[in-house]
Amino acid sequence: MPHHGGASSEPDEGTIMNLREKYGEWAVILGATEGVGKAFCEKVAAGGMSVVMVGRREEKLRDLAAQIESDYGVATKVVRADFSEEGAAETVFAATEGLDMGFMSYVACLHSFGKIQDTPWEKHQAMINVNVVTFMKCFYHYMQIFAAQDRGAVINVSSMTGISSSPWNGQYGAGKAYILKMTEAVACECEKTGVDVEVITLGTTLTPSLLSNLPGGPQGEAVMKIAQTPEEVVDEAFEKLGHELSVIAGERNKASVHDWKANHTEDEYIRYMGSFYSE
Repeated sequence: MPHHGGASSEPDEGTIMNLREKYGEWAVILGATEGVGKAFCEKVAAGGMSVVMVGRREEKLRDLAAQIESDYGVATKVVRADFSEEGAAETVFAATEGLDMGFMSYVACLHSFGKIQDTPWEKHQAMINVNVVTFMKCFYHYMQIFAAQDRGAVINVSSMTGISSSPWNGQYGAGKAYILKMTEAVACECEKTGVDVEVITLGTTLTPSLLSNLPGGPQGEAVMKIAQTPEEVVDEAFEKLGHELSVIAGERNKASVHDWKANHTEDEYIRYMGSFYSE
């Protein structure tokens, strides 16, 4: 049975080291190559779980797999899949068939800047596939397994844009809102069972994609000051797993959401987010 008491500020090392014992032998990380996905791979491996790592860049995944096997002494499987393509989820399911599955995390996302009418439909379809269709197929598939065995855990990753919306990057906020609300609902449905489900909502996080797009000068320095590391957000996600259904990562992000909801209108929040990208 999951523990639903109050979460302590410090993770219980016994809990972290016994993820395999608590949830099962294998974890699948969907979007595992770098950043938050890589941090999830390392965290579950530190907890004794073998890891199925899924992403588009097979060579980088193989390097990560070798590092994880060496550092943690667990088994790994690398699966190349492009979540924007039809059949991607089925490729993952075939790779995990017959394994003792105990954990899933959907980290992958796809976004494209521009107004709705200026973005080619093919790009819209690709974003819908990554952020909604493949996500939902994977969540559905592994929840069936976890519910049937009354054992397992899911941590899905959302974004502050899923709370605020994201003008000029609309599908990103919409997709993250779908992941947020779907996972919150399932997390509630799973209370009082042996399956722990949580969604963690991230703000600015120091991923390779953020660093490669970081502006120079004072603006870039300001972003670096407020950003969390992937390891920090993943640590918090596991500290809260089994205690909270929906987690906003980091004290700054928690305070920001509280302030906007308490002191500002929805229109103000939307326009504020749009101000970063408006033409």
